[in-house]
Amino acid sequence: MKSHVLYLALGTYRVRAAREHVKELASSGSPVVLVVADGEEWAETADELSRLDGVEVVRLPLDKHGSAWPAAKKLVGDKSGPFATAERLIAGDAHALPAAWAAIRRRPELTLELEPANTDGHTAQPSDLAVITPWYPSPNNPYAGSFVQAMTAAVAGQSGRVTVIHTEDWSGRAHPALNDAIKVTVNRLQERSDLIPVVESAEGTVVRVPVPLTHRKNYGPWVAAQEEALLPALPTGKIEAPLVHAHTGIYGGVLALHLARPDARVVVTEHSSFLEKVFAQPAARELYGEVLERADAFLCVSTRLRDQIAAEFPAYAHKLSVVPNMIDFDRFTPGPDRSAELLSWLYVGRLIKPKGVDELLEAFALVAKKEPRATLTLVGHGAREEDLIAHVDELGLGDRVSILPPVSPEDVNALMHKHDLLVHASKGETFGMTVVEAVAAGLPVLATRSGGPQESLAGIESKAGAFMDVSEDPRVIADAYWQLRRDAAGIDLSAAREVLETRYGTEAVAKQLISVYEGTPLPAAEVPLPALAERPEQPEQPAQIAATVAEKQDEKAPESTEPVGRAVILALTPPGKPRRIVDFANYLTEVGVEVTVVSGRAGQFWQRAQLDSRVPVVSIEDAEKKLRIPRGERFLVYRAPRAVLRRARRVAARNRKSISPELAVASVQRAHTRAANAFHKKIFNRGYREIRPQLLSRVAKRVALPEVRLDLADHVFVSDINSTVTGWKWAKAHPHLTVTMHMDREIYAPKDE
Repeated sequence: MKSHVLYLALGTYRVRAAREHVKELASSGSPVVLVVADGEEWAETADELSRLDGVEVVRLPLDKHGSAWPAAKKLVGDKSGPFATAERLIAGDAHALPAAWAAIRRRPELTLELEPANTDGHTAQPSDLAVITPWYPSPNNPYAGSFVQAMTAAVAGQSGRVTVIHTEDWSGRAHPALNDAIKVTVNRLQERSDLIPVVESAEGTVVRVPVPLTHRKNYGPWVAAQEEALLPALPTGKIEAPLVHAHTGIYGGVLALHLARPDARVVVTEHSSFLEKVFAQPAARELYGEVLERADAFLCVSTRLRDQIAAEFPAYAHKLSVVPNMIDFDRFTPGPDRSAELLSWLYVGRLIKPKGVDELLEAFALVAKKEPRATLTLVGHGAREEDLIAHVDELGLGDRVSILPPVSPEDVNALMHKHDLLVHASKGETFGMTVVEAVAAGLPVLATRSGGPQESLAGIESKAGAFMDVSEDPRVIADAYWQLRRDAAGIDLSAAREVLETRYGTEAVAKQLISVYEGTPLPAAEVPLPALAERPEQPEQPAQIAATVAEKQDEKAPESTEPVGRAVILALTPPGKPRRIVDFANYLTEVGVEVTVVSGRAGQFWQRAQLDSRVPVVSIEDAEKKLRIPRGERFLVYRAPRAVLRRARRVAARNRKSISPELAVASVQRAHTRAANAFHKKIFNRGYREIRPQLLSRVAKRVALPEVRLDLADHVFVSDINSTVTGWKWAKAHPHLTVTMHMDREIYAPKDE
């Protein structure tokens, strides 16, 4: 007899997973009650599932915070409701966990699951190869990480027993009280390793680790949450494999750093397009450096990524190699003859701003005015989806523009056969798989010079289609289209495909991976990629720009060793984006002035702002933090109360049967944070602002003056209001100095003979 299933999903992030799970349960004959939030995100899915035999849908009302948690708590206590008759309870998202916890406390005999996976009692076992990845196909996102799946499948037959560890984020915003309840509940439930689904797949054993995390801001805590979620799935506390292949440095790489056996060979593949954000966070950047130190081999899917990491961590540049993403060319076949006019446009990818979808739509509108037969199909989901739909109507293109949901990897080939041209307007790509897949399917491409695409199509650009500049001007796309249309006779997709298969085909990439696994040096590329200096201009990352600027400036530096002048820039409290200061300092350095920056921010802040590497930064940041007044405020307002509350929370957490005491302390912690922040902003800062310039001048005198030779300087430039007292005192003590608040570039301009 089939058990009665209660499926609980109260957020909006895992709607697709709930739909697929409920369909699967209903098809197996299990009666299902689906309890969801009564929000518009669930409307279509709830209506669809309610029509299935054996499925009942209960929609819970939302409170003023947009949460169904209070209604769910009432439902748990209803002695005649769905919780009372259920035999299996599936908590399908993070928002459902507190209600699920309450249910199993009330009914201990209730079977709790996080996913209705047919695990057959499987647990994580030792393997020959362990693959760690934050992206892998799953019920909630069947297309995420398909490239990781392809890589794993390609090497599985040559690597013995394979285990894939997929740390899957369960995201979605939650109001503070619910967020506390989720964290506390997760802490209790992570003691149960039986809640982690372990399933068999064609690639090997897949351990799918749910990571309930509703607030994602900093990468350090984010990856720490993944580690905490993964640990219960590891019987020995370590990943039992002699070879660990981790995908992405800040996720899989950190997990391998902490959980791989000391004797394991660790290989990391970097795919991420958001490394500049990772490197901007000091804690995350430090973790990344530790991953580079631990890794036996560090692979990048493109030369652009390799250059970016090498610029940030030059000490580890020798460890970096390029092994591209793998494309299964067997899934793609040349399609029917295309329109010579390339009338049917296709875009496949996320509908987000960095992908250039807004400019793409505007460009199509320009083309559509001249070419009435042209059409555009956008395939994907993303934050810009609703705005794009509305803009299509505003432009009057409703019958010529289609916006469709993502398709499975198996359906991409057929989709491309229905179109004449792939248009890829991304602002930045680490690889650009869609571009290669299009050529494999016999579809010409029009792509931006966004990094990965011109690298993957190096040497065959005109055979595959054409490139265009990265721009926010839609006319750039439209003009490039008309030019490609005129040059379409020169496209040779068959020849382009042959070249790409030798670079990115399954056999070619798998061979490189196996070599890396075995510790064999990679052979030189048969088709050399363009050198950095030969590549078309493309958007660079901040660290790359800084390095490039430094190189160029080194080349242009005056041959004379005597500087044009010596200047000090006082920037004791610089703005968050000190563009004006950096531009001025870089200009002075370029014309031969010896510049020193005295600042209340550390050197890394200025490096990220792209300050010339030849400009020394004397920082007083640590010294100011040690002043009695700010240090006393931090201790009394923040540190002491937080220490007491942390202790109270640890005591409350010892009660594993109830979460109420810990939630009460969590509520007090939130109240303290609000009060402390209000005091700091409205009371302390107002008073400290009056005396801060004087205190900074004392710190600068003690810390900076020993390192700054004011007797040799000729100008001091004061760049912010808190530096004025320091500048005035320096001017008084050194009459020969010119101290000014005006950053005048003419001061050091060359004088006419």
